[in-house]
Amino acid sequence: MGIDPGRDKVGWAFVSRDGNLILSGIFPASEAETFFKVLSHPAGEWKERLAQWTCEWCSCVGELELEYVALGDGIGSRETMSRLVRFNLKTVLVDEEGTTLAARNLYWRLHRPVWWQRCLPRSLCFPPRGVDDLAAWGIALRSLAIPFQRIGRE
Repeated sequence: MGIDPGRDKVGWAFVSRDGNLILSGIFPASEAETFFKVLSHPAGEWKERLAQWTCEWCSCVGELELEYVALGDGIGSRETMSRLVRFNLKTVLVDEEGTTLAARNLYWRLHRPVWWQRCLPRSLCFPPRGVDDLAAWGIALRSLAIPFQRIGRE
């Protein structure tokens, strides 16, 4: 699992060992305690309990498993780290530099731009929603040493 901590909102993503996105979402930083309590429940209950914060999911979502949490080292990481330790979640701190830009590209790989957006340079196309969850995917990919370019649909 990857987590992109922030002052106002936190992105999260469950990622398979081969780097594929399984389930991701964003929750307000004020609800962090509630979110991490969900992860302390049995894994079989996570999908339903995380639904309120979910943005992306793979149709093949089966049983979710949490081996470790890859936590981005940016804003909000200290507070998030203390919560993860309190809930006994194994955590690895990961450099998150560049993951927001990578998240925009990951969004467009998942959601093909409409025809007129394809005429514009990618740098001028902004996703219609926050991509903190996809930044968390990027953080998880970095912890697995998988390049962003290999992921997603073309």
